[in-house]
Amino acid sequence: MNIVIIGSTAGQFHKDRSLIEEELRRDGHMIFFIFRKPGDEHNIMNEIRSYEPDVLITEDLEGFEMCTLTDAVSYNLIHCRQFHVIRSGVPHNGDLSKEKSTYRNTSGGRDHEESLPNERYLGKQLSLVMTFVCTDEGMAKRLAAEYPDLPEIVKCNDTYLTELCKLIRTVSS
Repeated sequence: MNIVIIGSTAGQFHKDRSLIEEELRRDGHMIFFIFRKPGDEHNIMNEIRSYEPDVLITEDLEGFEMCTLTDAVSYNLIHCRQFHVIRSGVPHNGDLSKEKSTYRNTSGGRDHEESLPNERYLGKQLSLVMTFVCTDEGMAKRLAAEYPDLPEIVKCNDTYLTELCKLIRTVSS
């Protein structure tokens, strides 16, 4: 199975790359990493498609800012199982003092303080193949409450990597 993993060069996936690769290759998967520098918003859709993914994994909504001409989230056009790991509400660069942006949450109609990069895109229509994997129970509950139309939210009962391996095995079986 081809697995494409997208994250930030400042994120945990980048730090855990060899561990992730070792764990997923153990099951015979081909792993392709795409890491973007914080603030890099170039469109990587062609690169993703070139790997012909069976599974797409992102960290902290990396790449959700890529939209189609009709303003839909571009990941909706990737026809494979998707796991979007949400590790925390900490900005990618780890700077806890970073100001949070405020925007109008279109799904709830009230102002909302964004605590995740690209969180505003969760209010858009999203593909049913997406699963949002939260490492924090509080984040899972908040996302479920604020974005009731999210296709599926899963709370990690183990480390994010162990949980991902379990979810990927359900796709490959």
